[in-house]
Amino acid sequence: MRPGKSDKAIAEMRKINHVEKISIVAGEFDIVIRVRVEDLEDLLTVTNDIHLIRGVQKTTTQIIEKEIAL
Repeated sequence: MRPGKSDKAIAEMRKINHVEKISIVAGEFDIVIRVRVEDLEDLLTVTNDIHLIRGVQKTTTQIIEKEIAL
């Protein structure tokens, strides 16, 4: 994301259905968004909504297959 664009982009991300958490991270990407969907169709909709946000240059999707409680 380009400098100065993250606040506006985050505001738009907060409006997207199924978004549970937005994290600012260091590394290859600037933001990690955690979503919970019922099916891949919903995931596609979320991904498409994110792509439409001004300032978003690229996304990658990771699917959690199983969470392990500590």
